Amino acid sequence: MTLQTTEVPADALAFEHSLERLDPQWQALHQRLHQPRQPWQGQLGGAPLSVAWASSGAAMDEHQLELWLSLGDSPVQLRVPARALDLLGLPEGLALPSLPAALLLEQALLTLIAPLEHLFAQPIHVLDRALTQCVELAPLSLVLEVRLGDSALAVHLRCDAATWAEIAVLLEQHAAPMPHDLGGLALTLGVDGGEAWLSLAELRSLLPGDVVMLDPWPDDHLRLHLDDQWQARVQRDGQRLQLIEPPITALALKERHMSEQGTGPSPDSSLDELQLKLVCQVGSVELSLAQLRELGVGSVLELVPRMHEGVDLMINGRRVGQGQLVKIGDGLGVRLLSFAAS
Repeated sequence: MTLQTTEVPADALAFEHSLERLDPQWQALHQRLHQPRQPWQGQLGGAPLSVAWASSGAAMDEHQLELWLSLGDSPVQLRVPARALDLLGLPEGLALPSLPAALLLEQALLTLIAPLEHLFAQPIHVLDRALTQCVELAPLSLVLEVRLGDSALAVHLRCDAATWAEIAVLLEQHAAPMPHDLGGLALTLGVDGGEAWLSLAELRSLLPGDVVMLDPWPDDHLRLHLDDQWQARVQRDGQRLQLIEPPITALALKERHMSEQGTGPSPDSSLDELQLKLVCQVGSVELSLAQLRELGVGSVLELVPRMHEGVDLMINGRRVGQGQLVKIGDGLGVRLLSFAAS
């Protein structure tokens, strides 16, 4: 037996090596630390202070200072913009991280350090850099967005594994989660005019010009849907749609489908008898997630303009042709204008 190998392109290897690497052993702790949370509010030097955890951070093109704190016996590294000294009433030319400068900085931060000492139940001090030469920190970092009065600072925090674990516990106890609402997430919803379940053999036999009878839908309504997770019936007036029922979410849809009979194949069906759903898509609607949340009975939406008339024929989310809706007695059908039988 001959084993064949494929050479990996050099640019692909270069891309792989450029990716940031995260040791799997740190992943769970990383996720706990980066859970968005409500900002901490306080005061410093008479000015309002807020600290946002796991911020995206600001550009680090301004000069940074490296500061060290001790939390009990554990060292903590902070990287802050140099202008933070001016905000604290200290000269920007302060000779950090010497011991005299560390004492001055600790005094300036005293009103902030005191409540943190109470929270951690451990003393906190500003360290002389000379005492931190052989410190081993965990390969994790956290960016805090600190707002003091009208000024915003990005503070980069690093410490050892035990301190990170303690910080994660305190965050979960005292900082309320603030999940992303993703309100601006763009969504494309399909608008279907009808559907029919056909076997694979029936689909293979279809040719342009054929007419397929569609399953009955009440009162010629259309269906607005987001994959199989959300749907609502709508009425069409030109390029406008109006919701005529409250939206149905995934759980209700699942219960509805489980109660339906005869809409799928039996386990013993041959492959040619496999049932697939042919969907006639009239168009689509583009909304943000925030707009989707606000939809209710009577909401009016605009169809996305299309370059052609008729409907798109869809199977399993794929476009396989075009058609034209036609009346067949009291029912509805679709005449195939084009169809990719292969």
